[in-house]
Amino acid sequence: MKYEVIKICTGKVKKLMLGGKPKKTAVNKYPITEPNYLSKLGFEGDEHEYKGHGGVNKAVCLYDKLDYALWQDYITDMPDYAMFGENITTVGLTKDKIAIGDTFRLGDAVIQVSEGRGPCNTIAKKYEVPTLVKMMSAAHATGCYFRVLEEGYVQPDSQLELLERDPEQFTLDEFNALLYTDKKNVNLLKKAVSVKALSEDQRQTFMQRLERNQ
Repeated sequence: MKYEVIKICTGKVKKLMLGGKPKKTAVNKYPITEPNYLSKLGFEGDEHEYKGHGGVNKAVCLYDKLDYALWQDYITDMPDYAMFGENITTVGLTKDKIAIGDTFRLGDAVIQVSEGRGPCNTIAKKYEVPTLVKMMSAAHATGCYFRVLEEGYVQPDSQLELLERDPEQFTLDEFNALLYTDKKNVNLLKKAVSVKALSEDQRQTFMQRLERNQ
């Protein structure tokens, strides 16, 4: 099964005025216009300014266009892609449709969902919506991260092809429920720690909660 990709984007660290103060960030991303090599650490030329951004379990970020509709009452001049600094803007991979461990082909590369994305205040400041991070967390619509299983070149018009669904089907919606709104759900915690593809730091978080709440 293939999913439409609206744009594939990368960004450089630049100093922007956010919230009335200068801030270095790569939140603004722009479409690639030629083949781009996707390595274990992400797209060539895609930069990260802060600790906690990037790395093998956060090599690629995705946000689905259908979830943009959640924010249309709060954000004016809504962009068509890379709204939240994501690398891949898709159609049809919303929080209830994509699961940790799902594996896709993108161009010559193979990528796997590793964890949900934690929204940051840079996004709230960019759109001048102070409560945006809390709203994204409460709605479970944060987008997600991928690790790169097989490196390769990605074309500007590459689409996402589903190769394998993770057998546990621990969705992004469920992942974010455990992080933000249903932290002590034992059945969901058990499901989470059984997902082999879940990034290790998140597994430890859920394992500790499970031990405390059983």
